[in-house]
Amino acid sequence: MKTKLILPVLTAMTLAAASTAAFAGVQQADLRGNAAPAQAAVDQVIVVTDATRHVNVTGGSTVRFVVGDRSFSWTFQNGSAHVLPFDLALIAPQGLLNHRVMAYVSDNPLYQGN
Repeated sequence: MKTKLILPVLTAMTLAAASTAAFAGVQQADLRGNAAPAQAAVDQVIVVTDATRHVNVTGGSTVRFVVGDRSFSWTFQNGSAHVLPFDLALIAPQGLLNHRVMAYVSDNPLYQGN
């Protein structure tokens, strides 16, 4: 009797874990924000060098990242999205960064409730 229950339980657990992981990945990617046009006005310019290990940005801001003679701009999600720290390479143009740089996104105080 117990062996008949094992397969359905394992199947349900596997499907639940897979859907949760997929949803979490999509949700975090969406919460990071969107690429900004090169000519967009920016709130902050961050120069990334070989010594840069992390960057701090605020949700809702548009940041231009300068790496050598190349750059890209990114608008971070508005509000207090509680974005987990992530590798900047996830949003940078492919091959732009030659080392890991962690991005820390703080909640925008304009969107915090009292």
